[in-house]
Amino acid sequence: MLWLVFLVMTLVVLAALLFPLVKGAGVAAPPRADYDMVVYRAQLSEIDEEIERGLLSGSQAVAARAEVHRRMLAAEDAEFEIAPRPVWAANRYARLAVIAAIAIVVPLGSAIAYGALGSPELPGKPYAWRVKHDPEYIAQTSAAELEAEMKAKPTAAGYRRLANLYFVARQYPKAVAADRRAIALGDDSARIWSELGEAVVMQSGGAVAPDALIAFTNALQRDPKEARARFYFGLAEAQIGNYRDAIAIWRDLEKTAPAGTPWLGMVREQISRFAKEGGFDPASVQPHPPSAQAMKAAAAAMNSAVQEHTGTVTGGSTPARSSAVSKDPTVRAMVEKLAVRMAKNPGDAAGWLRLAHSYTVLGEWAKARDAIDRGLRLKPKDVSMLLTLAQIQMAVAPPGEDTAPDFIATMRKVLALDSSNIQALYFVGLAEQKAGHAEKAKAMWNKVLARAPATDPLAIAIHNRLDIMAGKMKAH
Repeated sequence: MLWLVFLVMTLVVLAALLFPLVKGAGVAAPPRADYDMVVYRAQLSEIDEEIERGLLSGSQAVAARAEVHRRMLAAEDAEFEIAPRPVWAANRYARLAVIAAIAIVVPLGSAIAYGALGSPELPGKPYAWRVKHDPEYIAQTSAAELEAEMKAKPTAAGYRRLANLYFVARQYPKAVAADRRAIALGDDSARIWSELGEAVVMQSGGAVAPDALIAFTNALQRDPKEARARFYFGLAEAQIGNYRDAIAIWRDLEKTAPAGTPWLGMVREQISRFAKEGGFDPASVQPHPPSAQAMKAAAAAMNSAVQEHTGTVTGGSTPARSSAVSKDPTVRAMVEKLAVRMAKNPGDAAGWLRLAHSYTVLGEWAKARDAIDRGLRLKPKDVSMLLTLAQIQMAVAPPGEDTAPDFIATMRKVLALDSSNIQALYFVGLAEQKAGHAEKAKAMWNKVLARAPATDPLAIAIHNRLDIMAGKMKAH
């Protein structure tokens, strides 16, 4: 509806601008004599009225009439004046060019200005409505207030509430950070681990990423009936092509769920969808919970992935650092199934991201790079994609090289898309520091210190580097 209003307004403006040009310009001006004659006739009438009132004598009236008649004769003999036509108006092709320019520049310029200054991606919700009814807006506002409280007096319960608010506001990286903070402050429940896993999934664009599987495994170890973790374990199986295992997990979840559970409809939709995609009857699959073997394999794979991630922070990851998980036939079979599926469905960007993560777990960096490159061709501005590319670039860099040019170039792209990304701020700051731009490095690192907990490895590394820089400055 809004775009229809914009279209009508644009057409009205164009009509107002183009009508005079289409109609024509430089039309002959009305004769001046016509206006003069009206005035002179009025003057003759006034002379008669003044005679009747005794204001003019006979001789004066004759002289006045003679003067008016003289002017009337002079006006009748005058030539009509024609308004000069502009050069462009006299030339038909020049007029058409002007019309075409206006017809193109006005709507195109309006669209460019609105695209730059407006917010076409936002839904049509007035501010007053959003303040009272929009859950995302309300959650974001409440989160800002609660975050300030947590900085002054941090509690596990408070950070868990903060994580829920950020999740509703779709600020998934902040939700992940808040969940981890709640866990660090002592909340070790199945629910917090499950909520953390879901936030990681949303942050990864719907992919059940390594960190998410670790969180769901921890949740099920604490409570085997935790519904959210069971659902996402099924989704993880489906995303690597194990449709029967996925449906077995979901059918078990469906069987044990209380009647009237709101998420049952979603579970049944997933069962129907993937049974259709696999070409079998879901009733032919016996329900069972996530197997201990699958959870163990997933945990081993994901713990390895976390170690690789930690290596990127410290700069110690190399292609030779393969783990025992790469020899696990269960994990390798899962990765191979996903690779076959992606060959059949190359337009699935999230699938390429999952495949790249899987190859990094196996230490197969060339295949991981190929997978993430395919994903980036589909989503070149996806931060998760770029961070995965950066991890691969760091892994294949020479030992001890933590500012490889291609790695830093990728991190700069991340920073351009997400100015608060902690990893990008750290490594780009490190590159600036090595280039001799100490103030730029400090500015970036101070942003990290304002966001990261004091125990975060990046925060510790930054404090160490700032101390070294301060020592060097004193020495000079």
